[in-house]
Amino acid sequence: MSLGMGGFGGVPSAHTDVLSASPEDVPSKLRLVEEIKSRGRACVGCKNYPDAASLYTKGIEVLSSITDDESAKKEAAILYSNRSLVLLQMGKVSEALESADSACENDPTYVKAHWRRGQACNALGRTADALASFERALSLEPANKALKREIEAAKAKKEHEEKLLAAAKEAKEAEAEAEIAEPPKLVAPAKKEAVKANTTKPTSSAKSSNKNSVKEDEDTDLFSSSDHVRGYKIRSDGKKTSFFDREISEESKQLIGDIAPKRIDPNAPTEDNAPKPLPVTEGTSAWNKAGTWEERDVTSWAKETLEAALLTSEYILPEGSPSPGARATVSKVSKFEGHTSYATVRGKKRYIYEFAFTLDWVLTLGDDHTKTCHGKVTFPDVDGTVELGDGYDIVDYHVDGSSPAGTGPLLERFVRDGGLRESIHNKIDDWVRLLRATY
Repeated sequence: MSLGMGGFGGVPSAHTDVLSASPEDVPSKLRLVEEIKSRGRACVGCKNYPDAASLYTKGIEVLSSITDDESAKKEAAILYSNRSLVLLQMGKVSEALESADSACENDPTYVKAHWRRGQACNALGRTADALASFERALSLEPANKALKREIEAAKAKKEHEEKLLAAAKEAKEAEAEAEIAEPPKLVAPAKKEAVKANTTKPTSSAKSSNKNSVKEDEDTDLFSSSDHVRGYKIRSDGKKTSFFDREISEESKQLIGDIAPKRIDPNAPTEDNAPKPLPVTEGTSAWNKAGTWEERDVTSWAKETLEAALLTSEYILPEGSPSPGARATVSKVSKFEGHTSYATVRGKKRYIYEFAFTLDWVLTLGDDHTKTCHGKVTFPDVDGTVELGDGYDIVDYHVDGSSPAGTGPLLERFVRDGGLRESIHNKIDDWVRLLRATY
């Protein structure tokens, strides 16, 4: 899939600087990919899907030049997955499936790769394949509530399709059985009857029709022989007109008044009720006098408040757990990228936000507070497409090698899949509510 001249499908793009860039060394290539990802997220946030597709395609081309690098493959999987999303939004369903397949090939453990593949299959009517992809994604991330809903919907759709197919099959079989039981009857052609000449004398009805013809003769000066069929009528002034013409009475004309067009005098004085310029609301742009669209960037406030909220994430393991009293917290927020703005559209507010960040976490064991486990986890897509309460995807979950041996299952249960992760989800949701309440 090529970019064309300047943008996706040959459409000029505002991102020509990065689309035309040709870095030589690996560090420069990776910096370009980070810039592309950041711009791509912004384009998706404002639904500029063609530019987003161009950017992700460029990023994939850059990463493909970095060979024998597993991290480059994982980055490519993210870009393929993102491109699948935007292509699906653009109605390019088959191409969206191809991008999702490429994402799965580059990183079979990437949850969103299988998710996007399921969505593309669903759009193509391949419900069974969609269900298989959703189930594969859920096996990689069992706590994902949104995926569970996707699976429920896919199962219901598959069951409905199977019922329709069964009903169609039964109807076809019943029709075939009816044809066998009662073969069609052959209808013999009707015999031709000789037409007898009408030599009878005119009847009384014929005589009466002659009388009616007198009335018809009186109208010949007003109507032709076909005018009655066309729907003409005679108005009160004796003029012939269409049947659909509506005659206005004198009383109605007085109520309507004089509606004839009149010439405007350019030298006439301006009346007090003439249109006046709309007032400009304080704090809005001068060109937006109608108040149809006004957008304000609040990224600085958003980053400060969201980072503060994430650093308060905490989970204490309960009694009955493998390490009662153990405490998991977030110690650092790094690689924090994204933007936040809100737009006022005809008096209604819309909130646009999209972030990606990496969190350093620490778990202090309950039985021995001197032993700690360390690691990192990345949240690649915190944006307005996620419903509050659904949770957020993670990638690159990592446990530091200095963590005590045998703690892997404990960390997976209370850091990666639940516990601290649930606390982080709640902090993000609370921040979204704060954004909506503040602006």
